[in-house]
Amino acid sequence: MAKKTATAASQEPKGAVRPRSRERRTVRQEAAVDAAFRLAAREGVTGLSMRRLAQELDVDVTALYRLFRDKDELLLALCERIIETELDAVGEVPEDEPWTDTLRRIAAVMWQSQSRFPAVTVLTFARTTGGPAERRMIELLLSCFTRSGLPPAEAVLYYRTFVDTALGHCASAASLSSLDPEAREKDDTTWTRVYARLPEGDYPVTHAHVTELSVIDHRTIYDTAVEAVLAAAARTAAGA
Repeated sequence: MAKKTATAASQEPKGAVRPRSRERRTVRQEAAVDAAFRLAAREGVTGLSMRRLAQELDVDVTALYRLFRDKDELLLALCERIIETELDAVGEVPEDEPWTDTLRRIAAVMWQSQSRFPAVTVLTFARTTGGPAERRMIELLLSCFTRSGLPPAEAVLYYRTFVDTALGHCASAASLSSLDPEAREKDDTTWTRVYARLPEGDYPVTHAHVTELSVIDHRTIYDTAVEAVLAAAARTAAGA
């Protein structure tokens, strides 16, 4: 029996990773991702480097490169983790839930993600991971638009429009919240410091709306953009 086992082992492909080795590697990868989130929360976009992460984990940087080919692979793993948390937050979709309500819930969860993980959002919002969490999210989103009655081409168009609109606004908000306090204060007060003092004769329309411009918030803009996409998709579906 021992001889047979040894023979079988000798026939394994060179470089094959055994199940236990894969499990240990996965655990180490998860630990590194956890540490990367902590690092990004504490030091922001510029602090998330392989060197700093190695210091955070108290390991040599070469150990990280055995877990992730490069920083880009690490970033994609962080993005996958965020999508997993979003799927968990959305939960099961009731059969009788209107497709627009499901998408509203997804949009709300995406906004919460950028609020919790602004630095990671800035670094990953435009990426496509191809991972299992993203695959499930794409399936969920596409199923919502197909439930609307849209033909395939329009379903894909509005799916992409919804995702790109939501992620773009999330990235914008995350980028602003990632600024240092002094820069953030400068941006937040521009309407009252600069635009409120423009000559009314030269900028009559801006002057008339400066109060509204100074108080509107990013979440309201985000919700309005999402609703505009859903309304456009519903109109197209109704005419299909």
